[in-house]
Amino acid sequence: MKTEALQSDKMRHTSIGKLLLQMSLPAIFSMLVQALYNVVDSLFVANITESIFAGNYTGPITSLGDDSMTAINIIFPMTTFVTAIAVGIGVGANAYIARKLGEGNREKASQAAKTAVVMVLCAWAVLFVLAFTITKPFVSIFVNENNVADINYVTDQAVLYVTMYMACSIGQLLDIVFARILQATGNMKVPMFSQLIGALSNIALDALFILVFKWGVLGAILATVIGQWLAAIFNICMFVFKKQDVSVSLVGFKFVGKDFGRILRIGMPAFVMNAIGAFITILLNFLMRNENSGIFVLGTYFKVQSFIFMPVFGLMQGTMPILSYNYGANQKKRFNQTFSLALKIAIGVMVVGTLIFQLLPNQILGAFTQDTQKIQDGAYAFRVISIAFVPAAFSILIVNMLQSLNKPVSSLLMSLSRQLLFLIPTAILFYNLWQLNGIWFCYPIAEIMSVLVYSPFAVKDYKKQFAYKEQQYANHELTMQP
Repeated sequence: MKTEALQSDKMRHTSIGKLLLQMSLPAIFSMLVQALYNVVDSLFVANITESIFAGNYTGPITSLGDDSMTAINIIFPMTTFVTAIAVGIGVGANAYIARKLGEGNREKASQAAKTAVVMVLCAWAVLFVLAFTITKPFVSIFVNENNVADINYVTDQAVLYVTMYMACSIGQLLDIVFARILQATGNMKVPMFSQLIGALSNIALDALFILVFKWGVLGAILATVIGQWLAAIFNICMFVFKKQDVSVSLVGFKFVGKDFGRILRIGMPAFVMNAIGAFITILLNFLMRNENSGIFVLGTYFKVQSFIFMPVFGLMQGTMPILSYNYGANQKKRFNQTFSLALKIAIGVMVVGTLIFQLLPNQILGAFTQDTQKIQDGAYAFRVISIAFVPAAFSILIVNMLQSLNKPVSSLLMSLSRQLLFLIPTAILFYNLWQLNGIWFCYPIAEIMSVLVYSPFAVKDYKKQFAYKEQQYANHELTMQP
């Protein structure tokens, strides 16, 4: 009987260079588009005029844009936490689905996709409750007369932004998770188009809500949420109206604890990497809360650095299903070729990013503020932090590889120790020793130490996992697909 051809079959037969290009370019484009509309949001907010608020702002007019940016930067860790949940579920589902397709188990792959959708709905219910309970106390910790001109304005705008973001986060959660499910089957074009739809609608609505309707920060969050919903709706329609390798329909769904656990375990390192990043940002903001430019500079850095890191994360989105599939199929040579090529590309991107941050920090910061001190402090920070870019390429790909090899604990330990053992202690120590000029060195030190310490363990896990997979096929526990 003839076996039905699947989209995912190309991950077994297509040449690695061509396959990685096909799988990664749409994701890279999607990530760049996402970085673009994140920055556009900030540029709109940073350059808004007094007329938007009709006299409600009590600080000097020259501080309005900076205060608006500070409001968004304060709640940036909480929006990152929402993204971390979506990425964790998405990465777990992606690797598990791709591996099951590689083993020829399409039914199990569909069950995993459905489980991921249920996990999204549960996560949103929790975020909805948190949106109306913790946002104002959180914001109040960081706002004082040292870092903003109008405390009431910044508090009100920050609380408004993050409350709406979390309460309406179902769009972002579904968009990211459905995109990762599609990528697991080798479908990279639909996620790219969904990102494009979300980005273009966000940018257009930013212009409408902020420039025309004069809604300021409210306009920025409305544009963001609506863009996320539109992207999610597009992805959902692709499952409803077009046949995919897996099904996400919840009709007749039965909860299987093992599937939930596997998705959670595989995706936990990705969640931790993003969630710990949010925690680190909260810690740094707390340490720098009495500095005039600290919170502003750090938030602006995160907006801009996304143009460097997002392409690498897009590359990882394309790499993950290829690695997972070929590990499931016991195609060690193709696995190695994929890892090697992805690492070379990631390093190349990071080298370019390092040069940009070393040579053009003043010009970049000048787009967000006219405050000379903030530009000076920011330029120094950009140059120091960018030392971490190339080591970060290694860290990101090693974590990606461990996830694809079904070694979530190893991946999780690397993610945790990078932040908890290396970054946090150095941040606290250097800030106490050298204040704002010292704290930024925590990033390159953490990345370099992480690579040096964990690379040998990653190699050991790689050898162990492929030996296990070879044994499974030798014992006929798994059947080699054609």
